[in-house]
Amino acid sequence: MTKKRFLTYWYTGMGIATAVVAVVAALVLTIIATAQSILSLAKHALKTADEIVTTTQPIWELEHTNSTADQLLTEAQAIERHATLVAETLEKPSTAQ
Repeated sequence: MTKKRFLTYWYTGMGIATAVVAVVAALVLTIIATAQSILSLAKHALKTADEIVTTTQPIWELEHTNSTADQLLTEAQAIERHATLVAETLEKPSTAQ
């Protein structure tokens, strides 16, 4: 092998190695940029999910509200029954005269 041929192979190999390193570096930079974009979108999605939880919290409290309303209705009906009994008792003519 002549010196000229050796240098031709050496420069060709170095060129190929440089091209491979450049491609790998570009791919790594692309992966880093994509990962940062995914992280940014995930943070945004998490913030939106937190806002949804906060905004819909009153809906989850409706079950408690309905339960309390049912209790109030039951108590109001009991008061109505007792008031009716009292009113009927007061309206009856007195027999102890």
